[in-house]
Amino acid sequence: MDEKNVKKFYLIREDVLPESVIKTLQIKDALKENPELSIYEAVREFGLSRSAFYKYKDTIFPLDEKVEETKEFTIILYVHDKVGMLAQVLNTISQIHMSVLTIHQSIPMEDKATITLSINSAGSPTSIEDVIFELRNIDNVYKVEIISMSM
Repeated sequence: MDEKNVKKFYLIREDVLPESVIKTLQIKDALKENPELSIYEAVREFGLSRSAFYKYKDTIFPLDEKVEETKEFTIILYVHDKVGMLAQVLNTISQIHMSVLTIHQSIPMEDKATITLSINSAGSPTSIEDVIFELRNIDNVYKVEIISMSM
């Protein structure tokens, strides 16, 4: 495969995005919510040039939008090693109507471990941000990160 045609993807937090990219996402949302709104009206409303909008519109997507398309992602949980941790995590995943595709739990070191889960979100209305929030709220989970998505 020609390396020039291979596109790389990155996960990036919203707070570090340039203002023009954030406005592009807002415009895309506004256009989706109101099909009668023209691109010209939307860019004027959000204070962005049409050229900037066209530059970014096909290159930036909310994470949930990609999850809706692909339905699969992998997360890692950093946990304090306590009896029943994996069961609590799996119960939480089940309660939000998602399926676990693969599980890996590391050997605990200094009372800390990791749990890596590949998850299928097909059939679940829960957003990926809500999944992370729910998992972070489990006692003895101190960090949750997305490490990959199918695209």
